[in-house]
Amino acid sequence: MNLIAAHSSGIKTRLIMSIMIMGMLLNSCKKDKFNVPQNVGTIRFAANAYTIENNTVDPLTIVLPLSLPLEADATALITVDNQSTIAADQYTTTPAIPVEGLTLNLPKGATQISFQLSSLNNFEGEKTLVLKLSSATGGLSVANINSTASITIKGNPIVIPEIRTSEPGLAFGSVVTGTISDSKSYVLNATKLTSDVLISASANFQVSLDDNTFSSTLTIPFATANATPVTIYARFLATTGINQTVTGTISHRSGTVPDAVVNVSGVEFGVAIPGVLVHKEDFNYGTVANSITAVSGGKWTAYSASATRPVQYLSPGLTYTGYAGSGIGGALVMQNNGSSSEDVSMNFPAQSSGVVYSAQLMNFASGPTTADFFYSFGDGAAGATPAYFNRIYAKANGSKMSLGLGRNSTTVTYAAADLDYGVTYLVVSKYEFATNNSTLYILSGVIPTIEPATPSAVSNVSGADPTALTRIVVRQNTGVPLKVTIDGIRIATSWKEAVGL
Repeated sequence: MNLIAAHSSGIKTRLIMSIMIMGMLLNSCKKDKFNVPQNVGTIRFAANAYTIENNTVDPLTIVLPLSLPLEADATALITVDNQSTIAADQYTTTPAIPVEGLTLNLPKGATQISFQLSSLNNFEGEKTLVLKLSSATGGLSVANINSTASITIKGNPIVIPEIRTSEPGLAFGSVVTGTISDSKSYVLNATKLTSDVLISASANFQVSLDDNTFSSTLTIPFATANATPVTIYARFLATTGINQTVTGTISHRSGTVPDAVVNVSGVEFGVAIPGVLVHKEDFNYGTVANSITAVSGGKWTAYSASATRPVQYLSPGLTYTGYAGSGIGGALVMQNNGSSSEDVSMNFPAQSSGVVYSAQLMNFASGPTTADFFYSFGDGAAGATPAYFNRIYAKANGSKMSLGLGRNSTTVTYAAADLDYGVTYLVVSKYEFATNNSTLYILSGVIPTIEPATPSAVSNVSGADPTALTRIVVRQNTGVPLKVTIDGIRIATSWKEAVGL
């Protein structure tokens, strides 16, 4: 019995040992077959934020460290998060990130892995690329920190779409009614337009690309406007039929880009305004010379130094081709030649509004070395010393003489051109009640049918203004003798009536 028991116990012991050895062998085989690591590590981005500056040449290397060396091969999946603002064609990665994500293969023993990111510098402003560790395999897991990385990628400076013009405004000056001004030009520049440029000119203005064919609108392809400066020509059409300043704009529009505007203006003049001949004096008092107060039957009266070296009447008078007051009767002759000389005036129906013209022929025999006025409008009762307005001044200037204008004082504006002695001129003065401006025209040739755009002299100094204009005044002063013959006086409310056309 004891022998049997001992034999049985040995068998059990050997059996247990065999089972243990077989278990150990089996466990070793399983480990080799399934490659199950003893320790599981994590993977993360080395940083959660990166920046790539504009025009950076070298790529950005993004490192993903592991918490432990790998005991076996593993993989990590990187995807582009939908929070990214950068487009796929604005950057590159090495290796490339497919739509479904980039699978990074990590060999056994690896402690980190990396990839490279570059900007293509083909955009403006800042863009963001958000990368995400979506999953890991082979004994790896995604770490709780830095599982995403945000990369700020800086592009080119932002350029705002824009239209620019070289000139803020164009002034075409005075243009005769029914005609067209000379053209003026400006340059259009544009940046980043995506729609054609529509150029529109307001009424009475036109635009052109070749300074030949003009219209109220133009279209410039946006690619042309973006590529090169474009010269635009503009002109003013004086066709309103009214003497006035015409203003407008030339607008430049492209989609939603703010408009560029050029302000334009032109002055239309020359429309014959219906007027009234208020009074005329042809000096038709016969052929016998005498004082003007004597022959005129009271039309001309002295208001200073009566009958002392009186203003004279002589026949025949002056002539001027085309002038309504030419060659009729005699003329008035005045000469400053002493300390006391007669001053005279002629009344006409009072004018207290609008515009008043005085046209008259003048022929000078001599001029004073010291300037003084000899002819003007007057304001005041007959026989009294008037207030003088639109004073016409004369002064010698070498072998010639000059005429000037003073609105109401000794401040005088002289005409640029000097006058010859012995030549008959048509001299027209104008007073405007609305502006209180005085204007002088000196003509020696063909009489224009419309008032000239450029006066010979303008006086708009401050000071007293007339209540009404009631008289023409001829004044002989005490300076060095001024001798002038005056004829064909016409007082009117328009240029046309003043010159008699």
